[in-house]
Amino acid sequence: ASGALASGLSQNDIARYLAGLEPSGHPLAKELAEEPAWKEHAELMNTAWARLERVQLEPVRAFSAAQLAPPSKTLLYMFSGPDYLYARNFFPHASTYLLAGLEPPGRMLNLRALSPEDRQRGLESLRGALKTILDASFFITADMLKDLQGHAFSGVKPLLYVFLARSGMEIKEVQHVGLREDGTLNPLPGPARVRPNGLEIQFHDRALSTDRKLIYFSIDLSNAGLADGAFIKFIERQEPADAFFKSASYLPHAENFLRIRTAVMERSVRILQDDTGVPLAAFNPANWQVTLFGRHTRPIQMFDYMYQPALARLFESSSKGPLNFRLGYGYGIDTTGVLVATKR
Repeated sequence: ASGALASGLSQNDIARYLAGLEPSGHPLAKELAEEPAWKEHAELMNTAWARLERVQLEPVRAFSAAQLAPPSKTLLYMFSGPDYLYARNFFPHASTYLLAGLEPPGRMLNLRALSPEDRQRGLESLRGALKTILDASFFITADMLKDLQGHAFSGVKPLLYVFLARSGMEIKEVQHVGLREDGTLNPLPGPARVRPNGLEIQFHDRALSTDRKLIYFSIDLSNAGLADGAFIKFIERQEPADAFFKSASYLPHAENFLRIRTAVMERSVRILQDDTGVPLAAFNPANWQVTLFGRHTRPIQMFDYMYQPALARLFESSSKGPLNFRLGYGYGIDTTGVLVATKR
């Protein structure tokens, strides 16, 4: 599952191809980079990424440096989909990123086995799947499930590869994984048909000269989906962690998702979230210190019933000031509010 494929390209070569980055010295990588479809893809990706860096990622990293130190070694990011992008920029020093969502992991990629037309369609679909997170900071799950199937680059793996490559990471090993009953990882020969199933990606951070790993699980995080207890045990096995909730459709508010919310809160020393994460009422002041940044506005129309008047009042009285990046379902910087809860 790791190392070079029959085509001679490594998974890192493929990640750079998908990200629109200059190819490695491998002859096939250079050959594929001469195709008009890839040249157009690289140009569009470079333009989109330059804007994203300026408008979003640089301000996010500045906020992280000022407000989220000292870092934990592990990040728990439930309802994430393939969003390593914001996980990495808010928590750049984590050595283990644990992500979970409904989206399937996808298969290993072999570019040589595809026709030029398949590669072109795959790159176009990949850009479509990336559109909302590049423009608005989140994925739309229904759209992503549609965008991530029926073409050459299916599943979350291509998106994870793009984010890793564009973040300056070098992919070293990729392994499909499941979970044993005791919550330990179970290596698999390929993607499984039942949940939970996922990926473990080992990668090297060239900027910081450190090795890291990302584990993504395709899983139903409802109470019923966690009934066998393996994923909860997996969470409980982790070191004390940071946690992140963003654009989570307010699922952590629901009684039907209480098991995952409780497990994450018990394992976390700090939680960063927008208002779709843990409800304010769940942060017992005896156990948690809550700090607010930005401005809280009513949820968008489809989630208007999730409005928290107490949270709105707290933002009005104690927000630490405006933010210069967009996060969550709001329509801009002036609608962005984030909560940092630190365990006492």
